[in-house]
Amino acid sequence: MLALGLAACGGSSGSSTQAQARGQARGSAEPAPGPNSIVQIGDSIASGEGTLYGYAWDATKQAWTGGDLNVKWPDPYPDCHVSGDEYGKKVAAEYKASFAQFACTGASFEVGVKAPMVVGKVTRRPAEFGDWTAGTNLNADYDKANPDLVLVTLGADDVDFSDVIEDCIKNSYKHYWYSAKLECVPSNPGSSVQTHVLNYIPSLKANYATLVKWIQERAKKNDVTAPKILFTTYPNPFPDTTANCDDAKWLYPEQNAYLSSLLTQMNGTIVSSITGLKDKTVGVVDLEKAYQPGGVDHRWCSKDPWAYGLGIYSFYHPSSFNSQAPFHPTPDGQKSIAGFVKPAVDALFKQS
Repeated sequence: MLALGLAACGGSSGSSTQAQARGQARGSAEPAPGPNSIVQIGDSIASGEGTLYGYAWDATKQAWTGGDLNVKWPDPYPDCHVSGDEYGKKVAAEYKASFAQFACTGASFEVGVKAPMVVGKVTRRPAEFGDWTAGTNLNADYDKANPDLVLVTLGADDVDFSDVIEDCIKNSYKHYWYSAKLECVPSNPGSSVQTHVLNYIPSLKANYATLVKWIQERAKKNDVTAPKILFTTYPNPFPDTTANCDDAKWLYPEQNAYLSSLLTQMNGTIVSSITGLKDKTVGVVDLEKAYQPGGVDHRWCSKDPWAYGLGIYSFYHPSSFNSQAPFHPTPDGQKSIAGFVKPAVDALFKQS
């Protein structure tokens, strides 16, 4: 899909042709405002992680079924788990814009965006953007795409949220079987939450500001118009504290509630960081309620969840713990995210 996105990218004449075609398709002599070339930067939410495993929700059993852990993820960077269902691709289709996908599962600002995405000794992909200040690991494909919109979903892996969840689950079992003190609750966050989330959230603000600065400086150096930049927060899959289902059972209700509050706190940091830049070309869209559009609940424990849940894991099938789907949007979840992002893109381009 990356190759297809880059093949569709061109210079200014190609972008003009795309804009004219979009305007004509809408019955207008002038092209409607909107992007012609979109680049996606970020983590697993942005890459579309989870959807190609093939899990399906059985509404009768209220359980996840199926799933193939040996599924082949697309080249050129299969370990990034780019699925083709990602919200950025859906948004690009709305504008008939070219789309270059650089997001990768596990990516953080330091490892993935600024430097190559390396896990252990395996390089999942080169840097999504590169270190503009140092002039190292610069992604040439970014320059080829010449974006007028950069979509960014970033932060969950900076605070190691998936590792925190794993540590909280381990603690819940130690609490149940060995009377260990319950962690991941307001009165006792625990070392994992304290180290990875509470201590690190303030650093997110600096990372977002740096990325914006780099994108704008790179455009100036390349003598092109700086792209609009749209950040997103994260959809919240956690159910109400009274909910009881397989997706929530790995954690105590008070743990679910606290982790939900941490996600909300991180989302608030993203929003305040971006709005604090006071730059009309940079926006942020809050996805906190993306699984509750119009007040209809699609979180865990609902009749039709739009996020893969912890119920995918099973002690009876140890290999199930190798799945990276839990916490990620289903195809319907990605579609909902795109529905939240599109109006924010419209708003950015109407200001220009």
